[in-house]
Amino acid sequence: MDARAFPDPLHQVLAVLRNLGERGDQWSASSEVSRHLREDFGLQIHWRTIDALLGKNRTMAARRKRKRHWEYMLLDEGRAAIAGGDEAIIFVNPDTALQRTLKLHDLLAKLKGTVRICDPYLDNLTIEHLQACQKTAPIRVLTMNLRDTGPLRRVVAAAKTSGYDLEIRTVTSRTLHDRYVIDDTDMVILGTSLNGFGKKQSFVIQAGPDIRQTVLAEFERQWQTAATWP
Repeated sequence: MDARAFPDPLHQVLAVLRNLGERGDQWSASSEVSRHLREDFGLQIHWRTIDALLGKNRTMAARRKRKRHWEYMLLDEGRAAIAGGDEAIIFVNPDTALQRTLKLHDLLAKLKGTVRICDPYLDNLTIEHLQACQKTAPIRVLTMNLRDTGPLRRVVAAAKTSGYDLEIRTVTSRTLHDRYVIDDTDMVILGTSLNGFGKKQSFVIQAGPDIRQTVLAEFERQWQTAATWP
């Protein structure tokens, strides 16, 4: 499990405890957890901070003292707190951009039904990412800042020729800001535009059904009045 998938130190520590437990380390000292956070994920959490966090959350990790130092073992409550973390949140780091791009493409390939993309910035790189979607899925892209270039027109034409049901519409008002993807069952929020994916640190976050329902209604409202391109 990637500890960077979690925004707070407690869950990052729990993620490393899970990793160490799966490796066979039933009990792990806070200094060992701190080292793995630093070396494996680039996260700087001092062992004293780990002791304080787990001392306040004793239902998430059991603890024992060995040679005057605390050791910890993940409990069921702690395991439940980070369950699904790898799927719910993807941390995108430029250092691992290739791996995260493959993860993004895997996510796009699993989308079901109509795929709705809201992304204020669109160019040919955006369309290249979207070709990871299934050809059977209608793809509806809502954008605001579209770079109408030869490469963009060629990649869109090639996608349509190869069988993608792709439609792009632009809004005239300057109202788009967030980036997200909605299919017939789920929604993910993108921390960056697709044409800049992997260039800077960002997150891909699974949204809940209530947010999906609200945002879907707004997408459909703007889609009806947006201008078709090209």
